[in-house]
Amino acid sequence: MSKYQSTDQSDSNSEPVRTGRFEEHGEYEHEREGERERLHRDNPEPVRQSRVPADDRLSSSDMESQALLDPDDPIVSPLNLDRIKLLKYIQLILIFVNLILFFVLLFSDFFPIPGFNNRGKSFLQIDLVLICLLINGLNQASFVVPAYYERIGGYIVSGLLLIDLILVVAIPETRQEQGFLGSFLILWAAITSLLNSLIDYWVEDAKHYQEIRYTGRIEKRKTVRELFVIFIKTIFELFILWVIWCVSLTIWLHCFDTHEKPWGQLIPVNNNQFRVHLACFGDVYDKKSDQPIVLVEGGQMTSSEVFQEWIEELHHLDKVERYCIWDRPGYAFSDSAPPPQSIGIVVDYLSEALESQGIEGPFAVVGFDIGGLYARMFASRHRAKIQSILFVDAWPADLLKKWPFSGSGKKNESTKVFKHSLEVMDNITGIKLWLKGFISPLGIIPSFHWFFHPMKFSSKSRVFGRDMYYQSKYIRARCQEQLVSGILSYNEIREADINELQVGVISSDFMIKKSLNWGKWQRELTKLSSRTAEWVIAENSDHFIWRSSKGRKELQQLLLRLIGEQEY
Repeated sequence: MSKYQSTDQSDSNSEPVRTGRFEEHGEYEHEREGERERLHRDNPEPVRQSRVPADDRLSSSDMESQALLDPDDPIVSPLNLDRIKLLKYIQLILIFVNLILFFVLLFSDFFPIPGFNNRGKSFLQIDLVLICLLINGLNQASFVVPAYYERIGGYIVSGLLLIDLILVVAIPETRQEQGFLGSFLILWAAITSLLNSLIDYWVEDAKHYQEIRYTGRIEKRKTVRELFVIFIKTIFELFILWVIWCVSLTIWLHCFDTHEKPWGQLIPVNNNQFRVHLACFGDVYDKKSDQPIVLVEGGQMTSSEVFQEWIEELHHLDKVERYCIWDRPGYAFSDSAPPPQSIGIVVDYLSEALESQGIEGPFAVVGFDIGGLYARMFASRHRAKIQSILFVDAWPADLLKKWPFSGSGKKNESTKVFKHSLEVMDNITGIKLWLKGFISPLGIIPSFHWFFHPMKFSSKSRVFGRDMYYQSKYIRARCQEQLVSGILSYNEIREADINELQVGVISSDFMIKKSLNWGKWQRELTKLSSRTAEWVIAENSDHFIWRSSKGRKELQQLLLRLIGEQEY
């Protein structure tokens, strides 16, 4: 006969009594001794009286009439306690709050939402909310199955996030970048992880309380389902711990990288919503100088700080008197900008920055890669201030379209021909960018580079060098650029007029030979103005022309001819 009496089998019209035969005193004592031995064997740790609430402690006579239930009986579930029901509702509310936060942050990358565009906005904020959502969701799905090691992992996650928050708030640069939104979301993630662990502990405590109350002991056996759920929760928590560790390492590296100061000034634009980096060398206020100010536009995957090195060399040789570089929003030292980020809108930010600094030109604009389109737009809006334009293996407007090879005169080819040189604006690239964006806060590749090659991949590399490509802020800027490229940016460029402005074009022979369309596109650039001075094909040079000695020399000589320092 079972030693437990189920509530489903008991007679509702009679008082529950302990099963067994108690007619004779000897038999009764024998049964009690056997029961004590069984309880001691199944639960060698005695249950302390303090663990049972005073109102639920039963007297000896009450214990005689209280039936011991099976641990699997529904009445033993901790969900029968009001405080546990309340915790379950609280966690459900947290799921809805995090879900709303997730969609608001997601929409803020498409539409400007006041208060949701901090200066250092990246994919970190949306990732933190997504982590909170996953933590709450899994715990809600397995609410009555507590897991000890999951709780320990949750405490560690909370500790790491609190360390991140302290560092972010303590360093002025990161405090300005993250703002209230970024700091709050780090704190929110820490609180969510901690609360999840505490709820798990409270559920386990309530489970023990119910077991003591109805079965007389703490049930240590686990069903196969419970063991499986505990395993899944523990593995998931280990995954979350690894993610937060990677995120924390990225935040710590970024805090360390703040010692790499901007070359120039961070200038507030767009009603002081964010700042763009503008650095000028030489006397850009000298109106008596015969030379224009060389204004440098970087490429799609190349910052102005990297691209300008061949111009810097001319400046040190006293052949270029003055020049300025700037970082588009999200690139290098510049802050993130709210959407949308079309070419025309970004050029307006540059114009505002130059005007606020009182830099009036005239300008010789140099644009590399996609920077050629920005240079073209800037020149069309400031024709009176433009002395010349130099396109360095620059993009045509067709590359802004989702399928750049459509239209008359275009030859269909694989986008793989541009691998390691540029990334087209098609839908596949857009999807890849968003996936990279969600992964980017982990900083796996930059952390790997830093760990194994700390001298080669220094702060400069992460801020504006090779590892800038993996930074979350940069990837978000690329996503913003991609979203409006085929409609808004393309139409803006088509309407840009640089006719009768002096133009120089230099193209990579490697790109022309590799692509079926690149040579035609470069020829189209030479026809944008009736005053195209020269078209140079840089021999033995890839897309990054200045990296080869011969290409650098041809590039420098062409610039000097355009600004009047050398004769044709």
